[in-house]
Amino acid sequence: MRLDGKIALITGAGRGIGRTMALTLANAGADLCINDVNLDAAEETAEEVRALGRKAIAVKADVGDPGEVDAMVTRTIEQLGGIHILVNNAGIIDQGVPTTESAIEKWDEVFRVIVRGTYLCCRRAGQWMVEHRTGKIVNISSVAAFTGLAPRPAYVPAKGAVVDLTHTLAVEWAPYGINVNCIAPGFCLTPMSIEAFKRAGADLDKVGKNVPMGRLAVPQDLADATLFLVSDLSDYITGVTLPVDGGWLVYRTLPRG
Repeated sequence: MRLDGKIALITGAGRGIGRTMALTLANAGADLCINDVNLDAAEETAEEVRALGRKAIAVKADVGDPGEVDAMVTRTIEQLGGIHILVNNAGIIDQGVPTTESAIEKWDEVFRVIVRGTYLCCRRAGQWMVEHRTGKIVNISSVAAFTGLAPRPAYVPAKGAVVDLTHTLAVEWAPYGINVNCIAPGFCLTPMSIEAFKRAGADLDKVGKNVPMGRLAVPQDLADATLFLVSDLSDYITGVTLPVDGGWLVYRTLPRG
């Protein structure tokens, strides 16, 4: 799966899943705009991309701010030559406290980054893609969007909204040759998720054993799925949400003993 001649923008690519996605797409031949709210982290990823022989720029931008998103996409187009691929990876999680004790401000913040951020980036990148009648967009949701995972009163519905936005844009932009798909990661070993597991007092080994494939995801699992969805091999796939969860969503069994 090659991406030679393609230009990709990945949000939240300074570390974790986004960083691995950037390196995977670069290895396939893409040039990259690396976005993160931490410019140093974005620049580190960009340097790794350049070491692979690809062009890369690092851009600090808040995906929830329309002005910063506009400037980021404009810079990508002007400095790299277009925007053929958009991966909306930036995200945060909520407090993990009961809804009755949750902070309204935190709820707003989660929706601002996950839902508003995905919308703003799609909207701005979509302007170029519609004009040029080409494009691949991958939004990052979560298996949480299809469950009653609690207590996550902001994160779960925000990730559900990303799925619905994916459906809407896939239908609207299909006539322009733009594919809009979504990935729903399962539990993945990233710095953010590991910290969340620690705060929740979860046992990572036990969580992994509850996955049919016997382990938690690693960032490369998500990056490989992303590479497929932004490659030519997915040209007739749009509006799909692909769980990358080792079978966790479909796992149901009777208790023993």
